[in-house]
Amino acid sequence: MQNALKNSHVTCPECQMGSYFLKLTTYYTWVGDTMVTVPDFPCWVCDSCKHFQYDQKAIGQLKILLQEGVGKSVDHQLKSGQSPVLPPRSRRPGQLK
Repeated sequence: MQNALKNSHVTCPECQMGSYFLKLTTYYTWVGDTMVTVPDFPCWVCDSCKHFQYDQKAIGQLKILLQEGVGKSVDHQLKSGQSPVLPPRSRRPGQLK
C-alpha cells in the first residue's frame, strides 16, 4: 500500500504543476502549554514547489490520542502516590519468589 501512495499522481494545489509524494517528517504541536513532537509523521510534499500538507488521516488519529481525558485514570493513580499493582514476576520460568 505504501508503494501505491508514493506513486500516486496527485497534482499540487499550490503550484498546479508538481506532484505530491509521501515523506516522513517530524510533526510539532502544542497541547496546552506542552510541546508534543511526533517523529516519522506522514506528510505530502510537492516535488516542484515543496508545498506540504500533513496526512489528514494521521492528523485525525493523533487528535484522538491527544484528547483530554485519555489516560487520566493512570495519571491520577500515579499522582496520588499509589503505585500500580503488578503481578509478581519470577527470575526464571517456573520459579516464583
